[in-house]
Amino acid sequence: MKKRIIISTFLIMICLLTGNCYARAGGGSGSGSSGSPSYYHDHYYYGRRSYNPVSSIVSVGLFIGTIYGVYAFQRRYKANKLHQRAKKQLAILDDQDDFWNEKRIKEEVKKSYYLIQEAWGRQDLKTLKKYLTENLYDAWEAKINWNEFQGKRNELSHIHLLKQNVVNLYDSENDNEDYFWVYIEGKMNDVTIDQQNQVIESYDGVFVEYWKFKRCGKQILLDEVRQQDEY
Repeated sequence: MKKRIIISTFLIMICLLTGNCYARAGGGSGSGSSGSPSYYHDHYYYGRRSYNPVSSIVSVGLFIGTIYGVYAFQRRYKANKLHQRAKKQLAILDDQDDFWNEKRIKEEVKKSYYLIQEAWGRQDLKTLKKYLTENLYDAWEAKINWNEFQGKRNELSHIHLLKQNVVNLYDSENDNEDYFWVYIEGKMNDVTIDQQNQVIESYDGVFVEYWKFKRCGKQILLDEVRQQDEY
């Protein structure tokens, strides 16, 4: 009995930490369910020994949380190392072409991030078309149409951009071939509802993605989004 409880709890926590719903604009992170499992708070006595399942569950949770924390630290450490290298490249390129000014890029990325997420939540294809490349727009339009066909809608709220850094870039003689990748760490309330406004899936937490932007004159267009384990 106690082994089943611990294993079940372990699997639930793994799902919460690693599950993917890819609902919000560009994809997603784990989605939590509206309910949570209930556990008995009794002590089980065997002679002089006792077993407290709640205590074991907490221990397993702390262990998984520690592992996840180490993984998050490594993820940020890797992104920071990539950023330091890209930062040196940007400093050199900025002297030749002000498009590569890091401060300007960050401002453009921040603007695009909020407008894209908000437009996705409203299913505003007109706005999305202004900030996505043709290929990505076609893919996202198909996603929105498919959700509509299934009677589902993805609503985003409390959208925040916690951290962003350029981690890779490509500067070509042909400006139209220029692009760069950005480490994105964000937070939002991500809810998928049906035609009766019933919640199907929901997620409220921090996520990490890598966004690729292509140069289009002085403007940047989002061209690709990868999850943290895909970059």
